[in-house]
Amino acid sequence: MPSSSSSIGTPLAIEVQIRQEKASALRRVGDKLEILIGQMVKLEPELRTLAGPPRAKKVEEYQKLWAEADHQRWYLIIQREAIGLFDHAEVDLMYPMPPKVK
Repeated sequence: MPSSSSSIGTPLAIEVQIRQEKASALRRVGDKLEILIGQMVKLEPELRTLAGPPRAKKVEEYQKLWAEADHQRWYLIIQREAIGLFDHAEVDLMYPMPPKVK
């Protein structure tokens, strides 16, 4: 009868591949989230110096970045939960979301 791991506790090759893919998926989403947060942080000083239509355009850009970052953060949390990680305080520490801007 086949088992999910060998008798000495060594995971099967497929189990190792699945774990590697889960880790890679977490890394990819984390990398995307980090890039988006970095782009928002770069925009913040510009927003403080602009007014009128130029500021409105930058605010719109920032809001789109924020929405996409929030979406990626949600993906990250879903993937963490899928592998059994339910405390997301680390996500908040590693990927602090910049404030929303109006």
